[in-house]
Amino acid sequence: MPMAVATQVRVDAERNRAAIISGAITLLGNSPDASMQQIAQAAGVNRATLYRHFTNREQLVTALHEEALADAEALSGQLPTEGPVVPALRSYLDDAVTIGERYRFILMYRRTDPRMFEAEAKATVPVIRAIKRGQRQDEIDPRLDPVFLAAQVTLLVAGVVGLVERGAMTLDDARAQAQLTFGKTVAPSR
Repeated sequence: MPMAVATQVRVDAERNRAAIISGAITLLGNSPDASMQQIAQAAGVNRATLYRHFTNREQLVTALHEEALADAEALSGQLPTEGPVVPALRSYLDDAVTIGERYRFILMYRRTDPRMFEAEAKATVPVIRAIKRGQRQDEIDPRLDPVFLAAQVTLLVAGVVGLVERGAMTLDDARAQAQLTFGKTVAPSR
C-alpha cells in the first residue's frame, strides 16, 4: 500500500474511533442500555466499523472509562503548585463535576477492572499533593488523611451525578451542595 494511502487509512480509523467514543458518551449518557447498533448510528458509522474497533460492549465501556480517566488526569494535572489550595480545589471540584456529568454512564456503570483502579489512583495523585500542601499552609484540617479526602472529592462528583441522574436535584443545586460539603469538610478546626 502506498504511504499516502496507508496514512489516510490510519487517519480514517482514528477519526472513526473518535466518533464512536464521542457518540457512545452522548448516547449512553442518555440511554445506558443502548444497543451497539444504536451506538454505531449515533457515531455515524456502520456496525462493522464499530466492531472493528470494539469487538464487544465491554471493550467499548473500557475505552470510555479510559477516556474519562484521561480527562480526569488532565484536569488534576492542572492544579496549581503554588498559592491558595482550597480555591483551587473548589475549582477542580466544579470542573470534575462537569467531567463526571459528561461521563455519567461510566460513573453509574459497575467497574471492576483492577487496571482502572490503578489509573483512577494515578489521576488523584495531584489532588493528594494539593491537599498536603493545603495542610502545610493551614488551609485544610491536618487531621484529614489526604488520600481519604481525595477519594471524598471523587465521591462528591459521583454523588452529584447520581442525584442529577435520578432527578433528585438539578445539576446546579447538586453542584452547590458538593461545594458546601467540601468547604465544611476541609476547614481546619480551631
